[in-house]
Amino acid sequence: MRGLLRPRLWHILQPSLRNFNSTSSCWGVDKSMLSKLRKQTGIPFINCKKALEKFDNDFDEAKKWLLEEAQKAGWARATKLQSRPMSQGLVAVVGDSTQVTMLEVNCETDFVAKNEKFLAMVSKLAQECKSHFEKQSNKTVFVNKEELGQIASSEQGTLADIVALNVGNLGENMALRRGAFLRADKDSVLSFYVHPSAPLKNPKSVLLGKYGAVVEMVQKQSEGKPVMTFSELGSHLCQHIVGMNPKTVGEYSPSTDVEAGRSAKVDGGERDEGAKSIEGENAEDEGSSRPAEEDEEDELLNQEFLLDSSMSVGELVCLNGVDVRGFIRYACGEELEAEKES
Repeated sequence: MRGLLRPRLWHILQPSLRNFNSTSSCWGVDKSMLSKLRKQTGIPFINCKKALEKFDNDFDEAKKWLLEEAQKAGWARATKLQSRPMSQGLVAVVGDSTQVTMLEVNCETDFVAKNEKFLAMVSKLAQECKSHFEKQSNKTVFVNKEELGQIASSEQGTLADIVALNVGNLGENMALRRGAFLRADKDSVLSFYVHPSAPLKNPKSVLLGKYGAVVEMVQKQSEGKPVMTFSELGSHLCQHIVGMNPKTVGEYSPSTDVEAGRSAKVDGGERDEGAKSIEGENAEDEGSSRPAEEDEEDELLNQEFLLDSSMSVGELVCLNGVDVRGFIRYACGEELEAEKES
């Protein structure tokens, strides 16, 4: 009789044991919730397990508490690491032909700058900035690191909170550095470019690299057919701006020899004297005491075109019947005037 009872007892207890191994909140956590929580937050399993145990497998409450604790730990770590220098990072550019947002985020090492978590964070920060700036009516917006950090996140907290959370996860000092937003006029078009392009599995139109440039162009009346399309010209101009680092747009002053050798007779000599780099007012003031030759070296239109040394940028835009209204250039880690003064 005793031997016959054993199989029946096993069948009675088996459902309870199966339930015990999977979801019983009295003895452990739901494994599927644990995996989901780890995937959504990126926080180690041991912390996710602790959160689920604390809230009896309530996923939403566990996630909320976990992020708050991680954020606190991140801010504490960020405070400890804030004196460590940051010369690496990424420039992010996102937008279209009508409005563009550019952002620089710094970190300590190139190793972290290539980390998938850092790439995802910078992409998210750029999208958050884009949403914030597009709600404003300003044509151009320039913000420093303090102003960037105070921008509210669409999910929770501020952009500074997002950075602090990732400081805690990656263990390296990081910071928002600067941001810019440019909206085209009715008669102008924007083009942008980054170099080199960083890989992203889900970029959502965010371009990431070490350098970024945005140029604003206006199509003028032209006697001849443009040499290249508007978008192609914009891409070439941005590449030149990244590579040659002009300070202002300047005025195109074609030489007699160059004009004599050109069969294309397009009037491109007249430009608005106020045209300059969108951020170039300070550079223009500083250059007022320098020789004219040095000033021209820093002027976009008078520089030798990077992709074709047989012509200047001024000749290129004239041949295409285009007027350059302004540009913005970011180089990750470059020294800024505001930082020199401080």
